[in-house]
Amino acid sequence: MSIQCETGFTLRGRSIPSTMLKKMDETSLSDDLSAKLEKDGYLLLRNVYDVNEVIEARRMILKSLHEVGEVKEPYDSGIFSGDSNRRRIYPTTKDLGEFWKKTSEMEELRRVINGKNIMRVMNSIFEEEASHFSFAWLRAMVKGKASPVHVDHPYMNRGTDKLVTCWTPLSEIAENEGTLYVMHESHLWSDIRHKFLGLDIDRNPSIPGHIEEYPEELLNRKKSIFLTSNFNPGDCLIFGMFTVHGSFDNNNKNGKIRLSCDTRFQPKSELMDPRFAGPEPKAHGGLGYGCLSSSLPLTETASLK
Repeated sequence: MSIQCETGFTLRGRSIPSTMLKKMDETSLSDDLSAKLEKDGYLLLRNVYDVNEVIEARRMILKSLHEVGEVKEPYDSGIFSGDSNRRRIYPTTKDLGEFWKKTSEMEELRRVINGKNIMRVMNSIFEEEASHFSFAWLRAMVKGKASPVHVDHPYMNRGTDKLVTCWTPLSEIAENEGTLYVMHESHLWSDIRHKFLGLDIDRNPSIPGHIEEYPEELLNRKKSIFLTSNFNPGDCLIFGMFTVHGSFDNNNKNGKIRLSCDTRFQPKSELMDPRFAGPEPKAHGGLGYGCLSSSLPLTETASLK
C-alpha cells in the first residue's frame, strides 16, 4: 500500500515522492519472530508495552525537560518552548551528560524499555535468555530534526554480533512527525555490509559511521523503497545491525517534541560491548551520556536541522 503525497514526508527538507514509500509489514507476537527478523530485517510489533507505562515514562521525561525551561506549560503536551536553561544549569559536557543520564535512567522509562514485556519478546527472538545494554539512547527531537541514514554496526561492535536494536516511540508519532524508516531488504546488501563490517567509530574517528550517499540516491541504486509507519504508545520496531535506517524530518507544525528511545539486546550468554554495560557506561569517546546530541539543549539541536 503506497503512502499518499499529502503525508508530507521530507528528508533534509526535500520531499519524498509517494512512489518511494510503503507501509511496513506488521508482525504478530505469535509469529516466529526469529525467522521473520532474519527474512525481513525488521519487526514492527504493536501493543508490546503497557500503554499507561509508556505514557507515564513520557510524562516524566517531559517534566525533566520542563525543569530546564524547554517545554511549555502544561508540560504533558510536550510542546517545545523555544528556550532553554539547560546549559546554564549544566555548564559542562560532563554536567550535561549527567543530566541526560538521570533522565535516561528514570525508573518509569526503564520499566518500559527494559521491562518484562520486551524481555519476553527478546527471549523469543534469541530463543534463549536475553540481556540488554545498560546504556539507552533516549532522543528528544524538535521540528526539522532527522537521524541520518546508517547501520548500527559501526557504533557498537565490540561484543557479540547477535545484537539487535529496539526503537521505542514514547508517544503517538504521526507520519509527518519524524517516523523511523528502514530500507526494504537492506539487511541483505553485501556492499553496505562489506563497507562497514569491523568499522569502529571510536577507533577510527576519521571514517564516517553513517552512509554518506543521499538516501533517495541509495534507494534508486538499489531499486529499493522506504518502509515506514505511524506509531503509537506500546509499539516498537526491532532490527539488526546491518539494516539500513534513519528517520524522516519532524514536520509537526505545533512544536511537538518527538520522544523515542533506542535500546540494544543480545543473548545473555554472549560477550557484551563494554562501552555500554554496567552502572557507569563510558559510551562513545568515554563521554557517557554526554556523547548524545540529546544531552544538548533543544535550542542547540534545533539549530542543527
